[in-house]
Amino acid sequence: MTTTRLFVTLSFATAVVVTLARTGPGNVATPDSRVFQVTGIVTAPLVDGRVTVAHDDIPGYMPAMTMPFTVRPDVRPTLTAGDRVRFVLRVTEEASRAESFTVIGRAAIAGNAMAPGGTRPASRLKKGDLVPPFALTTAQDRPFTADDLMGHVTAVTFIFTRCPVPEFCPLVVKRFQQIQREIETNASLAGVRLLSVTLDPAFDTPQVLSAYASAKEADPARWQFVTGSAEEIARFAAAFAIHVERNGLLIDHTLATAVIGRDGRVVEIWRGNGWKATEVVETMQGITATNAPTN
Repeated sequence: MTTTRLFVTLSFATAVVVTLARTGPGNVATPDSRVFQVTGIVTAPLVDGRVTVAHDDIPGYMPAMTMPFTVRPDVRPTLTAGDRVRFVLRVTEEASRAESFTVIGRAAIAGNAMAPGGTRPASRLKKGDLVPPFALTTAQDRPFTADDLMGHVTAVTFIFTRCPVPEFCPLVVKRFQQIQREIETNASLAGVRLLSVTLDPAFDTPQVLSAYASAKEADPARWQFVTGSAEEIARFAAAFAIHVERNGLLIDHTLATAVIGRDGRVVEIWRGNGWKATEVVETMQGITATNAPTN
């Protein structure tokens, strides 16, 4: 082996060792995942597999904000509010998982530090309640009000187009895509509608929603995306107990998905992202099987 070839080989080997040392075992990106180093302050400890962290900027992924991170199932870090932590965030198309936690210090946290779900409206819609009046705007820049729900079975959910977390808005949208495919092939679901309400009306204009809906192959005859004034969106989201907190360009929010009957009343409502597309389909089928559609 020549001196030059030996030098190149040793340099490459050194680079590999340095990379592994920096990322740590098991923290190397793979073709189907991205890996980010995250630092921040714990604002709520591990509950139901999630820990809430007020994190610093994550270059290439999201700006500084407060949000819950889903912890890898086999990782159970002992964390308390105020711990300053460093951890690895692995993001795939389907999910994100936090792992390799290290406590690097302590910090004071504000008394009103927000953990998602920590605040709820005094009253929220429940099964049997009538959806309150609202005035929104579709991706086609047309009015959409509570009257448009009447006579149709409608599944409603809340998203925003810039959401980067796989198990939040992108997951909800994927499930609505599944439901749309079922509607297209199931004659018993004729007339059923889907409604996605943005939580980011300042950015998600009708034009933005139109492009987003097209990219998601949403059929406007079955699946509408709507926006509106900040006040109207906030009021409508609050009725479904959606908590929203703006963090720079992004939004920290809770999740809710509901099925609204032809009479404008809530038939079923799911909090969080634990629901399945099949549950929504079965609920809608139960309604269509017992009530004739309104023409």
